[in-house]
Amino acid sequence: MVQMYDILYYMYGVYGDIIDAAERATEELDMTGELLEYPEVQADKAYYLSVLSKYNRLRALKDKLEQLKEALDGEAELSRLLADASSEEERVAVYKEISALKTAAAKAAGELADALGRRHVVERAYCRCKLSERSSALGVRFCEQIKSYLNANCAKTEDERVKYAAEGYVCEISFYVLGEDVLKRLLPLTGAHKVYCAGEKSAELCFAVTDAALPEEIYDKDIKIDLFRSSGAGGQNVNKVETAVRATHIPTGVVVVCQDERSQLGNKKRAVETLKKRLKEKSEAGQKERMETDIYAQFRTKNTPISFDLNAGTMSDTRLKGYARVPFPLADFGAYINGLMTL
Repeated sequence: MVQMYDILYYMYGVYGDIIDAAERATEELDMTGELLEYPEVQADKAYYLSVLSKYNRLRALKDKLEQLKEALDGEAELSRLLADASSEEERVAVYKEISALKTAAAKAAGELADALGRRHVVERAYCRCKLSERSSALGVRFCEQIKSYLNANCAKTEDERVKYAAEGYVCEISFYVLGEDVLKRLLPLTGAHKVYCAGEKSAELCFAVTDAALPEEIYDKDIKIDLFRSSGAGGQNVNKVETAVRATHIPTGVVVVCQDERSQLGNKKRAVETLKKRLKEKSEAGQKERMETDIYAQFRTKNTPISFDLNAGTMSDTRLKGYARVPFPLADFGAYINGLMTL
């Protein structure tokens, strides 16, 4: 039970909400298909067409759901292959396939949201920018534009961390972001981008984005509380009344025991808080290896369509007309992202 819970949580975590909604909506598919075969339904043309329209809508929804699951399952399988890759060339080749599946998953989730009458999909992503000494100042501005754009689109950035090299320049920036369609918006920006400077060897500005499971909501109904008598020091109630508390998260089997507080209420509060903290740490630990592998592979993706010219203060993206040597920072970063999303 615990193993299956973990597998489903980590595989579908970022799209879990949209998948659950689609699965609930398609529960009526088989029944609607059977209804079309009833003679009394077929005899009433208007009613038959109404049922047929519902069936076609549910069938299309089911197909989109399967496309999303297929992309996620394929990404999970390729991620295992990526971890076992024996050479750099093999890792890059596998990651290109993973990148394509990530894009397919984001697109399928968007279409699924549209079919369900939702305009957007709420996603959580982890972003990391790796910089060299010559690309540092440029990378800082690049990340600032990304965060400003996300915040302007009602996405919340959090847990930002900045690392400095021994020489004093910013060598890494990372942050989480939670909001609508954040993966779809940011995935086109990933890779090791060239930074040119006249008379010097080119540098790199590496940007990576990977999906991070949405914070797991802990429901009271999933927590079992057991009371027992404390042992050892702790005041006059020790060994007299049941002040100690054991909190168990039923879906995962994680257990926390607290008997340090003098009251049952105090122990219960502390046990539940500790349980939630431990579940969060468990979730993050389960994702960490996959996320690090994904980020490493993106940092190794060369020859991207994005490049920068330090001397001219410009940026180019060969995928979009009108973005050849445009001034950087961009005057309208949102228009640039919207253009990439239509590709």
